[in-house]
Amino acid sequence: MEQQARFRSVMDEPGQFDFYLVPGLSLEEQRERKLRAVLIGAGNVAFHLAPALEQAGICWVQVLSRNAENAGVLAARLQSKPAWGGLEVLENSGLDVSAQLYFLAVRDEAVPALASCLREQAALPQDRILVHVSGALPLEVLKPDSGPCGVLYFLQTFSKSAPCPDFSRIPVCIEASDSPTLECLERLARSLSGKVRVLDSRQRSFLHLGGVFACNYVNFMYTVAYDLFREQGIDFSLLAPLMEETLRKAEANPPFAVQTGPAARGDAAVLARQEALLASSETGRAYLEVYRLLAKAVQERAGKKI
Repeated sequence: MEQQARFRSVMDEPGQFDFYLVPGLSLEEQRERKLRAVLIGAGNVAFHLAPALEQAGICWVQVLSRNAENAGVLAARLQSKPAWGGLEVLENSGLDVSAQLYFLAVRDEAVPALASCLREQAALPQDRILVHVSGALPLEVLKPDSGPCGVLYFLQTFSKSAPCPDFSRIPVCIEASDSPTLECLERLARSLSGKVRVLDSRQRSFLHLGGVFACNYVNFMYTVAYDLFREQGIDFSLLAPLMEETLRKAEANPPFAVQTGPAARGDAAVLARQEALLASSETGRAYLEVYRLLAKAVQERAGKKI
């Protein structure tokens, strides 16, 4: 009978775990060896995730990327010194099939075709686990009927130019095609983070959507303010205390309960003056419609009609 995984939220302290639950290996074998893995992708997520997973106990045996040079740069950062190359390796029978895990850290649109290639063209053994790291893609793109697969999604924004984030504070969301694979990913996630959640594909999609609003669109609002300030010769760093206080209040309260500003209080005069100010600015005119849409949305949420 298939071993039942413990479907739970994990809140204990992260740290390297004693063994990995890998199909086909006894517990004794698992304790004696590190989990071997192949990484496909060398972008922003892979750049930070690969060293973190290595510290957790992963042994990278191969790094592949559409750009072979990027794969080489990433491989050189890893202590396990994996082989590296371009994606043409998949067509030339060069894939290392000795690994247990195959991470697909590529653009979302490339994942379905890559998963099919690994299962069919690259002759990957059926018991190998495919894992994607996307918040927006469902588990089904990995073709669960063709073999074990899962999702390991880190709710964070990653950039190669930024310092390595503290993974212990980053929420990790997991999903898998079967119980043993889920437990394997749970143990791996727990070794990195103190915030691990089991979410299905629809829940994870909404989590990713929330991240787009809370991160990507908020950052664009920062960009609007930056552009306006630059035009007027104002130091953007003056906004830092306001930005910090806004986040602090949103973390401690339901966000709209602490919503402030002219739209929330229904101040038509201030809204009109600010629209006129934007219209008078070469930079501001590009953002006038954005301002109106946001003001309207806040007013409707607050139940105020102006």
